Amino acid sequence: MTRPRALLVVTGSELVRGERTDRNGPFLAREILERGLEPARLTIVGDGEHELEAALLEGLAGDLLVTSGGLGPTHDDRTVEVLARVTGRELRVDEELRRQIETVSQNVADRLRRPYADFEPGVRKQASLPDGATSVGLAGTAPGLVLVHAGTVVVVLPGPPGELRRLWASAVESRPMQELLARARPPGR
Repeated sequence: MTRPRALLVVTGSELVRGERTDRNGPFLAREILERGLEPARLTIVGDGEHELEAALLEGLAGDLLVTSGGLGPTHDDRTVEVLARVTGRELRVDEELRRQIETVSQNVADRLRRPYADFEPGVRKQASLPDGATSVGLAGTAPGLVLVHAGTVVVVLPGPPGELRRLWASAVESRPMQELLARARPPGR
């Protein structure tokens, strides 16, 4: 019996350009292996839409696709919208998630003495989820997500390593991950 295959997609132009070292890919690969899945591929892509789309499409061929990065409020944070497109799902604002992100963003706006209106478009963007996705928590204003598409469990995590690690723990506890892990085989030592 072969172990379920996991494909990892780490995003960020700063990683591709060598301005930062990827810490998320190796962490996730170790975590996945320890849980009895086979980390089959780790892909690092920049913030370009076409590269991200190709990597996500490839990642959907595995039993598990884990993404890191691209969840912020800015125009170049595209992971969720590209994932929705490649899985053929509509993006919808999750109102409970919007309220949670709004609270965090309002505090930031107050601290910076900026109008909340400057933050509102980013709040709506970050609270927009592909149909069928569920949030596994917030790291700052970025939600971690879990989605099942055509049998592939998709886990979407933020890029900052501390935030990723915190939300990874929550994602592992989700029902889709638990069902996948029930088929896993821990590696022999």
